[in-house]
Amino acid sequence: MEPLVAELKHQYHSTLAMYQSVLEGCPDELWNKEFAGVPFWREVYHTIFWIHNFLGPKDKTFHMHPFGKDIDPRLFTPPNNTCERAEVLGYAVRTQDYVDEVFESLTLEELSGADHYEESKFRSVYHRLMYGLRHGQHHVGKLTAYLNLERIQLHHWKG
Repeated sequence: MEPLVAELKHQYHSTLAMYQSVLEGCPDELWNKEFAGVPFWREVYHTIFWIHNFLGPKDKTFHMHPFGKDIDPRLFTPPNNTCERAEVLGYAVRTQDYVDEVFESLTLEELSGADHYEESKFRSVYHRLMYGLRHGQHHVGKLTAYLNLERIQLHHWKG
């Protein structure tokens, strides 16, 4: 595996490990609590939904219902459904497996090639993968900050 591809894979696994730490560190009484107008569970769902959906090869298909539920992944719309922690944790585990699947066969040529993800706004597959990684890390940071506001400290940094 090319070093750049291997490092991307490692960073996705690290981000997902931090994400899982946030899920496991959130007490049940905070699952539905709103932070900045968004329930904690919805920020959690939004995060894993987009991490998973931004992964994949140049012809990646988009999946709106990752575990059989119609939940709008956008944070600026009213919630149309809810999810349980176990559902999201299970999807996070499947996403860890998907990271392995995606990066095991990814080449440098594919990384730098044109992206055909939906109506792609990405310059390349690499751009989409980096965008997805940054987006996921942004939301893991927000979720961690919300727990910090509740005096829950996580020591979960992965490099």
